Amino acid sequence: MRYPRLFLWRSVATVGRLEKTIGTRFPAELVDLAKLPLWIYIRLKAEIGQAKAFEIMRVAILTGGIAQWNLAYETVARERTFENLCDQELRVNRAGPTKWNTLEVIDRTKDRFEVRVTQCLCHELATFVGVPEFTPVVCQLDNAGFNSYLPDRVVFHRGRPGSRIADGAPSCHFVWERQA
Repeated sequence: MRYPRLFLWRSVATVGRLEKTIGTRFPAELVDLAKLPLWIYIRLKAEIGQAKAFEIMRVAILTGGIAQWNLAYETVARERTFENLCDQELRVNRAGPTKWNTLEVIDRTKDRFEVRVTQCLCHELATFVGVPEFTPVVCQLDNAGFNSYLPDRVVFHRGRPGSRIADGAPSCHFVWERQA
């Protein structure tokens, strides 16, 4: 891309076009959070192709997103423990950047925590604007954040490949296991 700053400036200046197509179908706070990254991806995809646009957005979302994730999970303010991680996951789902998702606790023991998300508004929004392939970038934030929270002591996984709504599954599984 010859003029990346100009591209970004134009994206900011024209993001209202995307916002108008969304209307009031999604919570305004979610739209405010997601509209610019989605619009940049849509414009990048049109200009340089999906593969390159996806990789650029993956780097941008993971870089900025992991900082946002750490703020949401209060990793500096709270001691990093398995119990605090589980508590923070529930708190963030009630009041944080994933508060629009529908979550249910499947299992919570001293060594294992599992939840299921049966509705992901992030994926619904990305699908609505025509870029469902964008959702896995956001899902990668979970992998990065959760597996770096207590590395080598807590492992985060999704149970099996293809177990996300973004993969076509009816729900997303989140499993945290304390390692001995």
